[in-house]
Amino acid sequence: MSNIRLRTKFLLSLLAISAGLTAATLLIVSYSVRKRVRENIREDVRNSVANYQTFQSQQEESLSRSAALLANLPNVRALMTTEDQATIEDASADVWKLSGSDLLVLANRTGNVVALRASASGLDSGKAQKLLRQSLDRSESKDWWFGGGHLYEVWIQPIYFGAPSRDMTVGLLALGHEVNPRAAKEFASVASSEVAFNFEGSPVASTLNPELQSELARKIHEPGRSLSGDTQEIQLGSELYLAKTVNLSPEAGPLVSLTVLKSFDKATLFLAELNHVLIGLGLFSVLAGSALVFWISHTYTKPLANLVAGVRALGQGDFSYPLEPRDGDEVAEVTDAFIRVRASLQSTQQEQKQLEERLRQAHKMEAVGRLAGGVAHDFNNLLTIIRGNSDLLMDREGADAFHNKCVDQIQKAAGRAVSLTRQLLAFSRMQVLQPRVMDLNGVVAEMGKMLPRLIGEHIEYSFSPDPKLVSVKADPGQIEQVILNLAVNARDAMPAGGKLSVRTANICVDKAAAANRPPMTAGQYVLLRVSDTGQGMDDATKAHIFEPFFTTKEVGKGTGLGLATVYGVVKQSGGFIWVDSSTGKGTTFEIYLPQAAGQAVSAVVEEKPAAISGGNETVLVVEDEAGVRELACQFLRVKGYNVLEAEGGLEALDVARRHLGTIHLLLTDMIMPKMNGDDLAARLKAIRPEIRVAFMSGYSEFARGDLGKGFPGAPVLQKPFSPASLVEIVRDALARPLSSPACKSSELQVT
Repeated sequence: MSNIRLRTKFLLSLLAISAGLTAATLLIVSYSVRKRVRENIREDVRNSVANYQTFQSQQEESLSRSAALLANLPNVRALMTTEDQATIEDASADVWKLSGSDLLVLANRTGNVVALRASASGLDSGKAQKLLRQSLDRSESKDWWFGGGHLYEVWIQPIYFGAPSRDMTVGLLALGHEVNPRAAKEFASVASSEVAFNFEGSPVASTLNPELQSELARKIHEPGRSLSGDTQEIQLGSELYLAKTVNLSPEAGPLVSLTVLKSFDKATLFLAELNHVLIGLGLFSVLAGSALVFWISHTYTKPLANLVAGVRALGQGDFSYPLEPRDGDEVAEVTDAFIRVRASLQSTQQEQKQLEERLRQAHKMEAVGRLAGGVAHDFNNLLTIIRGNSDLLMDREGADAFHNKCVDQIQKAAGRAVSLTRQLLAFSRMQVLQPRVMDLNGVVAEMGKMLPRLIGEHIEYSFSPDPKLVSVKADPGQIEQVILNLAVNARDAMPAGGKLSVRTANICVDKAAAANRPPMTAGQYVLLRVSDTGQGMDDATKAHIFEPFFTTKEVGKGTGLGLATVYGVVKQSGGFIWVDSSTGKGTTFEIYLPQAAGQAVSAVVEEKPAAISGGNETVLVVEDEAGVRELACQFLRVKGYNVLEAEGGLEALDVARRHLGTIHLLLTDMIMPKMNGDDLAARLKAIRPEIRVAFMSGYSEFARGDLGKGFPGAPVLQKPFSPASLVEIVRDALARPLSSPACKSSELQVT
């Protein structure tokens, strides 16, 4: 030792000190790393469970919204009101496709399953019926179903007829997402963990191999063991896992849980390599430390700082912060990935804003439509009184020419008011259509005979029909109104002259094209395109053109109902409308109507009915609007009928009890306070089986028999009515046999 040089001693001492420090460092690092790894794994497992719970909450919200939107779709409501299982089963495929879910169950109002659609086989209608009944018994709208080896998270939504506040349920709709091995793998890849979805303590979807799944099931069922608390250590096979189990099911439902496992052994495999690395770094750090630090600083610090600045800018809403992409290293890849994610996020936000704006517009149009329908109902009552009394004045003997002219002006004004009311009903989609398979080319060609005179000689009109045009099913009169309104709109947009062109064509709209024009759906359509070379519209005007009473014309030059009527007719006919316009470049309206099978039906010219005689039967008239009631009674008394009148249902029952003679006919309004016409007819039928029934309504949708389900064969009189139409429907009702089978309701409407 004395012969060893001091430099060598110093180096040996330094080596011994370095070795001791390295060994101590390795022990401390190993202990700290194991402790830290265990804590990190526990935190990761907890975070994974929390992330799934957040995802589950979002999925439940999405499922709830999807179920509510589907249940509120008019076609779904109409489908459930048919109560025909075969029809519902056939149409359920389209509803299922629209929902995007793994499971669709439709049940009638009594809770019986009438349609079942599932992406996986195994769950039959009987099992679905049992699961649905169990959920309904527990009053659960959100539940877990397990059948045929498949686990579904299900949301149950009532299907209401009308507003939910009316509590008129026509059926139930259940949507479900399947929790399968694919879903387990996707969640495991996000959580970087092993996962197992358990039903009644047994795994049904897991990323573990079958042997570990069986061992996990045994661990769960061991007496005294519970994985539902905080993160616990569990030995599966030769590996040690940290696991946490969370309950996913409601309190009274079947036990569904999620177990998240992370291998502690795999997480600590790197320690042996870390020891070698630390030893090597201890010997190499003195020589290469400075150069390495300089290289790392130059290579990584600057690009990372730029990337961090970009992340901070994105957090503040700046999508245009300049980044410096590099080639070849991981930092460059992360930077490129961040740029792509930032662009995708910006595009998603823009699409979300557009969808929110479209949803707000749809809600606004729906609210205005309901308001328009209510206004039209009140107008119909007033117009019934005005037109009825004017008819009485016109029939009065001894009136001079001046008074007859005044009454004629009243009738003309009332007629214009009826037309305005029908436009309101057309916009609100409450009007009564008479659809039939028709040739659109023929309708446009017939309209083309009068359009040139309507738009004026200063506008050039042209029509380009498709010679192979497929038929459509619509109301020809309403389609003529659509063409007329669009032509008038085009004429007003071309005061100095221009061109008006109409074209028809068969068109196939694929999913990509339909996605660009929501809410259009893919399918086969007949296109009606009306284009002009007028002044055009800006975006602000286009956003409001289908709203009722919106007009850009001078005061007194337009009602603002032309395009609103077009919108209502097209929607009620099952079609879609799109407008393309810009300032100074004209306007093009494109109307897409579904193609119809079969040959076009020619219009039948009805013969003018002969004068209808009166009678001497007893008629009970029930109407809450005093003016309408008095008018109807006056019309009937003039024709010789014995008339009893009542303001409402309760008063009508009292009149029927007090009347000693026979009451041949009940003529009642559909909608009245306290008791509607359908309920009144049922109660009167119970005490007077010989009575016949006829209805009156100012709501056109009720005239189709929606509220008169108890008497589907009863005729319906549409307000406003004339003396002739009133007497005609009374004779029609009296002529029907008491025991006649249910048939399609008839209705009369004054034009």
